[in-house]
Amino acid sequence: MFLEKCGKLFFLQMRPLFFFALAALPFLGASLFLFQESSKMQDLEERFASAAKKERLAMDRRDRKERFIHRYSQSNPYFLDQNIESFRPLQAEKRNLESLLHHPAFPDATAISDRLHFIEENALMFQEEKIETSKEMKETQEHMRHPVQMDESDLKQILALIEDVPIENNSPAAYAPQLLITDFHLKKLETPLHTEVFEVRMDLIKREFTKP
Repeated sequence: MFLEKCGKLFFLQMRPLFFFALAALPFLGASLFLFQESSKMQDLEERFASAAKKERLAMDRRDRKERFIHRYSQSNPYFLDQNIESFRPLQAEKRNLESLLHHPAFPDATAISDRLHFIEENALMFQEEKIETSKEMKETQEHMRHPVQMDESDLKQILALIEDVPIENNSPAAYAPQLLITDFHLKKLETPLHTEVFEVRMDLIKREFTKP
């Protein structure tokens, strides 16, 4: 009874604003607790999403690496000889000159013959300068022995072969090693017969990967 009277006296003398503030404390506490739990849950969800994204990126990198190794571990060791050095630039000019060689409107057959002889000798030739090997790959530095003249179409085709990309609806060459251009010089020239060509010189790195 004594405690009941004290309680009634206490609440009767309490200001209404303090009373309602006191009554709201449990709700505020519950709200704060729920907010904290919600923040924790949101933080966990963000951490989980970040971890899942990192895992996907790691798997994508691993898959790309495996495809890359598989692609270049089957390369032809004679690709440079068979596909790059065998490429003959200026064949369109050669056909035009051959059609003009005996044409009466072009009496300077000597200049045409000289140009045709140059085109026959105009070929890409590389020399191995340094070879490094490891457990995963063999890397060879290839130095072009002399500059080569090309027209625009030749340049596109040779760069497509080196960079392993399709051109003009043709697929990349099969079994190409990884070829990287380390030095490249391009200069426009006018031939003795007043046609425009490009003089090209480049150095390459050839990488052949070991089969996994």
